[in-house]
Amino acid sequence: MNTARPLRVLLVEDSENDATLLELALQRTGFSTQCERVETGEGLAAALDRQDWDVVIADYVMPQFDGLSALALVKEKGLDLPFIIVSGHITDDTAVAAMKAGAHDYVMKDNLTRLGPAVERELRDVEVRRARKLTEKKLWEEHAFRSAIENSIPSGIVVLNLDGKQTYVNPAFCSMVGWSESELIGTKAPFMYWPPEEVEHITTAMANVLEGKLPPEGLELRFCRSSGERFDVLVLVTALRDSFDNVSGWLSSITDITERKKAEADLRRSHEELEHRVQERTADLSTANSRLKSEIAERRRLEHELLDITEKERRRIGLDLHDDLGQKLAGVALMAKGLQLRLAKQRASESGDAGKIHELLEQAMSHARDLARDLATLDFSENDLPSAIQKLAAHVKDSFGITCRFKADDSIPPLETNTIRQLYKITQEALTNAIKHGKAKQVSIQLSNGSNRLALTISNSGAPFPSVVGRNAGMGLRIMNYRANLIGASLEIKPGDPEGTVVTCLVPLKK
Repeated sequence: MNTARPLRVLLVEDSENDATLLELALQRTGFSTQCERVETGEGLAAALDRQDWDVVIADYVMPQFDGLSALALVKEKGLDLPFIIVSGHITDDTAVAAMKAGAHDYVMKDNLTRLGPAVERELRDVEVRRARKLTEKKLWEEHAFRSAIENSIPSGIVVLNLDGKQTYVNPAFCSMVGWSESELIGTKAPFMYWPPEEVEHITTAMANVLEGKLPPEGLELRFCRSSGERFDVLVLVTALRDSFDNVSGWLSSITDITERKKAEADLRRSHEELEHRVQERTADLSTANSRLKSEIAERRRLEHELLDITEKERRRIGLDLHDDLGQKLAGVALMAKGLQLRLAKQRASESGDAGKIHELLEQAMSHARDLARDLATLDFSENDLPSAIQKLAAHVKDSFGITCRFKADDSIPPLETNTIRQLYKITQEALTNAIKHGKAKQVSIQLSNGSNRLALTISNSGAPFPSVVGRNAGMGLRIMNYRANLIGASLEIKPGDPEGTVVTCLVPLKK
């Protein structure tokens, strides 16, 4: 069962009966019609503006209007609609005039069987015309788009055919080389923009391109302008292929890279200058580093020498106290004891004073012996820092009558002899400062082992003493810092909480 084809028909007809006959004729052809009848120019114009129509069928002669006027109005609105004239009587001359005016066909009212086929034919023709216009519009748009791209891109475009002739150049390339399109089209290699001295090189490069050996980054060549000026270009070549995938020519994209090459040269020169400066600076830094290493080595030597001198001086003072002052005090003590005994026999009241003098001399002798021992000996076992510090804490407690506690972790690793000596001396110096200068009554010493360092902490309850880097730091504090530097340790002196001073020495442990 065939489905009726919808058809929107605008009838320009003054007779309602004739309009009905026209509609029936179209329906008998197989159309499902939607018809509207008008009989004036105003009615036709309004109907055309109100909706789209598939076909216009107009009576040739009407009292207030006519077919040719209706045709002119349709054309005036720019509508491509099948326009068919119907008439009860029309001469050949009249029909020819109507066709020349733009009517697509004419049908006699006494032969309406032709109306349906005529409409079908014209509907097909209009579809063909619309398809052709659409294709032409698309081609024009593609052409305009391609032309816009070719004319706007800064790169030059050159097309060669299989004979090697230039068949196309864009305005950018003409502007680049200074020759016009008419001067370039149709020419063959060597082209006028090839410098004579570069012809052989360019010819070889282009031959490699034709063999498929074009580098991915393109060819860097030198061209010349019509003025004779040479300039650098980057050339990218692409094969043009037809619908059968056969090579039909070659398209080259040419970019002026003169400024880029100049920038690269400037950058290379700057890099070389920078490299030279870096080498000079590296040499200066190497010299300064060598000088600094020498100064550091000299400083360490002086620190060692200072510590050696200090130790020797301490030992000398200790020996002097023991051998000289101690002997003299012993002699004076014996004389005081003898004087006390003689005065006692004589029952003199001064015998008591002589006894007190003897006691004071005995105390002075004991104190001198202690000082001499502290100054003249290290008093520790070479390979056991905890034991040495434990003995030092006990000696401080006995000698000065203050509380001195020592605590050490069980996992203290073996240390080098020099490290033990310096840590012991730092502890000794910190205790001396705490007792003599800080007047401390309580001192605690702690030796703990961290994950990668050993911590020695000496805390006291006395008056704080200055930082090791302060202006008021004494020789003792500076020597403590020297000793720490000798073993690669750090030394920190800060106020205690709530009073006193905390001395912390951190020694890195070798893995």
